[in-house]
Amino acid sequence: MKWYRRIAGFLFIIFIFGLAAAALFQPDRAYSPAEKRNLTQFPALSLRTIADGSFMDRMEDYAADQFPLRDTFMRLKTRLSILRGSVESQGVYRCEDGSLMERFDAPDRENYKETLAAISAFSARYKGPDMYFMLVPNAVSVYPEKLPAHAPTEDQNAYIDRFYKDLPLSIRALDLRNDLNAAAADTQLYYASDHHWTTDAALIAFMNYKKTAGLDNVPPFHRSVIANDFTGSLVSESGFSVPAPDAITVYLPEEPEDFYYTVSYTNENLRRASCYETEKLKEDDKYQVFFGGNHPIIEINTSLDSTRSLLVIKDSYANCFLPFLVPEYRSVTVVDPRYYYDDIDVLMESRGFTDVLFLYNVNTFAEDTNLKTVLKNAQ
Repeated sequence: MKWYRRIAGFLFIIFIFGLAAAALFQPDRAYSPAEKRNLTQFPALSLRTIADGSFMDRMEDYAADQFPLRDTFMRLKTRLSILRGSVESQGVYRCEDGSLMERFDAPDRENYKETLAAISAFSARYKGPDMYFMLVPNAVSVYPEKLPAHAPTEDQNAYIDRFYKDLPLSIRALDLRNDLNAAAADTQLYYASDHHWTTDAALIAFMNYKKTAGLDNVPPFHRSVIANDFTGSLVSESGFSVPAPDAITVYLPEEPEDFYYTVSYTNENLRRASCYETEKLKEDDKYQVFFGGNHPIIEINTSLDSTRSLLVIKDSYANCFLPFLVPEYRSVTVVDPRYYYDDIDVLMESRGFTDVLFLYNVNTFAEDTNLKTVLKNAQ
């Protein structure tokens, strides 16, 4: 027995040191095909980020995302769960109709307080622009009847109620729940295979924003299906399958002939004439057709004769929402705090925004630690 224990111990030491060596020498991955998302990169190091703790927060995300053999370990865990007959894997439920839903977990209270304080301080610093917050409920909230029996999940409605109650009065809350619930029976609001909402749901949200923000010149939109073979991130994360792939739709506005716009990806030094990257429809994650995926900052400039300019601070739910905004503003600047490392105050003071929109889905927002860092300028 001593001989076997020595061999096992020796192999364990080799395994641990092998993982450590791989972590040191393997190049960082920018994107995970298995999870269909960008992976956290090594965070910016400064005295300020060390002092306020934001460096360690991002370092934890970086270490988890860049862990050697991450995809292999995740696949192994998922397959074992499926063999046991589980209806839950990696925080994803397989529902009775075959669709997949993310579980909503209880958020960290301290992070909630810090994020809310950063939002409040930001709104207090900038009293000029009109500010809005759109906190989008996830499928687990809109379609609770689809969940497996006795599936544990926290109450998103209670979380949304609390957040909107705690939100400073200087920021207008955009509560989508009544609009989405009214459309839930007749409209597919979320992909069956992916955690995002559909463009049909984004249009409902845009009409809510249009009314609140006083957008009067909204053109008609034509709906078009651009893909029928989308299999999203919840399939790859959970290992579950879905009865059929999803369709991706876009809404194209009837724009005047003299209207044009440009989309600039500042950090990548790229410029496009469309919100859509159609070549992404040939790739694994077809949701990236909207702006080619997530970017630290996007600048959209239009030919519209208007004084209104908008800053959107967002997660990936905004990607299919943004095209609705383009015909309404002279410029739209989009910041994704997960990848943005520049000075938000310099951006605010140099652009003279008339409107600021925060757009997050509940699951991402409840877990996010990047928004407070960006708003406090603690990069």
